[in-house]
Amino acid sequence: MPFPVVLLLALALPQSTPPAGKPDALILLTQVSQRYADAKSYHIEAVEERTSTNELHRDWQKMLMTAIVMPDGRYRYEGRSGFGSAIVVSDGTTQWRYHMIENRYTRGASEKYPAKNQMVLFEETTTFSASELAHSLAGEAHRLKAARYLPDETISVDGRSIQCYVIRYSSEDYKTRNSDHQEERTVWIDEVRGLVVKTFTRSEAEMMISSQVQIPIHEETTITYPVVKLDHKEPASSFNFAPPPGAELIAEFPNPFLKRAQFTGGDLEGKPAPEVQFKSADGQFTRLSSFRGKPVFLDFWATSCGPCVALLPDLAKLYAETQNQGMVWISVDNDEDAADVAAYLSKKHLSMPWPNYHDEDGSLGKAFHRFGNPLGVLIDKDGKITFCQSGYEIADLRSAIAKLGPEFTSVASTSTSLK
Repeated sequence: MPFPVVLLLALALPQSTPPAGKPDALILLTQVSQRYADAKSYHIEAVEERTSTNELHRDWQKMLMTAIVMPDGRYRYEGRSGFGSAIVVSDGTTQWRYHMIENRYTRGASEKYPAKNQMVLFEETTTFSASELAHSLAGEAHRLKAARYLPDETISVDGRSIQCYVIRYSSEDYKTRNSDHQEERTVWIDEVRGLVVKTFTRSEAEMMISSQVQIPIHEETTITYPVVKLDHKEPASSFNFAPPPGAELIAEFPNPFLKRAQFTGGDLEGKPAPEVQFKSADGQFTRLSSFRGKPVFLDFWATSCGPCVALLPDLAKLYAETQNQGMVWISVDNDEDAADVAAYLSKKHLSMPWPNYHDEDGSLGKAFHRFGNPLGVLIDKDGKITFCQSGYEIADLRSAIAKLGPEFTSVASTSTSLK
């Protein structure tokens, strides 16, 4: 009976072997990602549908996104969703930001979007996602160590039938795993054009309600790309803005976060600092408790966090004022790749004269209830947390340090003028 023998032989074949005529799945994905990274101009349109569920909750949302970028400072980002819709356009000289529901817009000198240290307003959340489309696709393979093929498939995108290579990877295929997040992702690549036309992501994660409450959530996200044009010359009309009838020109959109109550880790203040270990680039571990007898400041940050980067010069100045008093400074980044941090600091000519550690699995931030970046944590010489705030101001940190003891009172002298 040859059939069972043939079946056993088929099952015994290695599943990671690429089909005839194709490169390894990760190599193909890397090649496709590189096309997006190398593109000098692009026109990408995307439709995202996301379903979030748990035992007692179900939520569905849809986003429509457009990103058109030329290398001479011209761009057009559009985002529409159930939570707000906005357009940000630049013709290389003038930038317009238009909020559709409000029917109001601003006009100013052209600059990168979002600008450095600019808070993304709620109405522009989807527009910001549109601005990240090419970057996200360029990084598709960056954090992977493996991927695998599924059978080729013909799918319909915007009424067109497209023959696709299909590649799948999961959390186990990441170079660095986050123990709190399980994910499986499938990517459909147009066999003819070598471009991503669809992705589907299934994940198990936790939705943070507060610093102490995380609710399990199951998410399924489908993104289709009906328009993808790389290194394509876009007509000048794409970067023009004509105010709709009745639209109001305003100086700027009000920022609801300027006088907001800060997210704090107040539940940790007054309590002993949790025991954590910092892992250096060469694999050496340092326990937080090894600094007992000295005050310690922990700065949780990321290179993608504008407010975090803006704090660095002030933190460097404060470091210079406290290092002779025996205070220990430690930064913890939660970038995807540890190597990106050093490259970023060098490129931006930023100084960080204290150690920086990479939070590769998110455990350091979780131990200190990191709700957002930047998070500042001050620990006294006895190991007690005296200050724990996300989105903190440098003046507030100075005030907290000044309370550590008489040797630190001088650092408060600048805090009044900074407020």
